[in-house]
Amino acid sequence: LTITQASPEQRSQEQPKPSILLSARVHPGETQASWMMSGTIKFLTSDLPEARLLRERFVIYVVPMLNPDGVIHGHYRCSLSGHDLNRVW
Repeated sequence: LTITQASPEQRSQEQPKPSILLSARVHPGETQASWMMSGTIKFLTSDLPEARLLRERFVIYVVPMLNPDGVIHGHYRCSLSGHDLNRVW
């Protein structure tokens, strides 16, 4: 998911913005991360001035569930192949 918004200055200058990468559920057992990411996405896409400012200044890349196979199959730390994705990229 990519979240951003062009500011008036950037529309005229076409300068690239810095990036932010957010990811959750690397370890399937970290269920609270889904709730955190849901709230983060709702905030970043809201009409609040702080969210608008973040969208204007950054390109925000969101990976809400980095390890869906591990989550679906009930693993606690590993992917479907048995790797800890926090250690093996």
